[in-house]
Amino acid sequence: MGQFFKSISIALQNIRANPLHTFLSTLGIIIGVAALVGILALGDGLEQTGREQLANTTSLNIITVNSKRTKTVDDIRIQIKNRPEFTIEKVQELRSLVQNKALLEYTGTRSTEITYKDSVSGIYLQGSLEFGLQFLTDSLSFGRYISKEDVINSSKTIVLSPEIADKLSASRVGLIGETVEIEGVRFQVVGILKGSPESIQRVYIPTSVYTKLSEEYPNIVLKASKAEEIPLIEQEIENWLDRNFEETSDAFIISTNRARVEQFSQGILLFKLIMGAITGISVLVGGIGVMNVLLISVTERTKEIGIRKATGAKKKDIVLQFMAESVTISFVGCIIGWIVGIVGIFIFVPIVNSFTEIGEFRAAIGTGTVLSILIIALFVGIIFGTYPAWRAAQLTPVDAIRHE
Repeated sequence: MGQFFKSISIALQNIRANPLHTFLSTLGIIIGVAALVGILALGDGLEQTGREQLANTTSLNIITVNSKRTKTVDDIRIQIKNRPEFTIEKVQELRSLVQNKALLEYTGTRSTEITYKDSVSGIYLQGSLEFGLQFLTDSLSFGRYISKEDVINSSKTIVLSPEIADKLSASRVGLIGETVEIEGVRFQVVGILKGSPESIQRVYIPTSVYTKLSEEYPNIVLKASKAEEIPLIEQEIENWLDRNFEETSDAFIISTNRARVEQFSQGILLFKLIMGAITGISVLVGGIGVMNVLLISVTERTKEIGIRKATGAKKKDIVLQFMAESVTISFVGCIIGWIVGIVGIFIFVPIVNSFTEIGEFRAAIGTGTVLSILIIALFVGIIFGTYPAWRAAQLTPVDAIRHE
């Protein structure tokens, strides 16, 4: 190990003795590594930004659970009449199981009409539990949301979106406590939402009431706190279904948007691989430059090599010395390339943000990028240092000492 560090020290002395020569010879590595750092960092940043964009536009963290509507017998699809049904108690049990990883809602939606005095309007009727408001990009403007007691007691309470509230009355707050009618069932208005850009003419009633009114099976909808926890949550749901239903999880469908994330990640990976291969050409050229430096070094230090071998140095000692020099030169080139790449990123990213409207795009420098640079330094140093080291080791002491 001491010989190895001594070889590195000699390599650094040679670099300081011929800095311009070494710099020009390793310029290919510097350019290649700088480009590779930029591509990997920008690729990671693009993936991170893309995930955020997908999460904001496609409900990336949403998991839905419902019982299968059909089964296939002899290649014929048949509707299932007695589908397994969730009870409010079972849903509450599942919520307790995943509450540290995801929000849960038991809901269904369909279109119908609402009547208030002489006014009739079309609406989307949605069942909701007491914590359903956590799913909405909205908040209360007046009154309250559906309570746990409303769900348990199947209370005829209703919460209105501001769009339908404005259609029914000129005064939103005046609707609190009023009675509206949906399909012959009278509901008391207990709350009105503030509204959001995605808000539509929608009303919310307890899921227990929605199930009776609609005679259909609502879905369990979960919103995972972290997208990477979705597989774990899926497994927990499957285990819960197996324990609580005779039909087991085979009778249910668990749906996620995870495939979109995987497709996007594969696209980014392909981009990084292709661009990395292109920039690898510069690294290859830089490796040839390193080989050239070492071959010149072997020629210039032939007499030194002969004296070392005459005083007892073995072939492996000479090989180790020149391999250490090769790795050191490659490593120095990679470090300079790393610095150039980072500086280039800080200059490039603000320019990208000034020309796009996707939000705050940023580069992301992960541990994978750092490891890639270290591997490149070792790879280039070993591959392109092997021949010069072998050539130096093959010199005989007598011929080396006589060399002019």
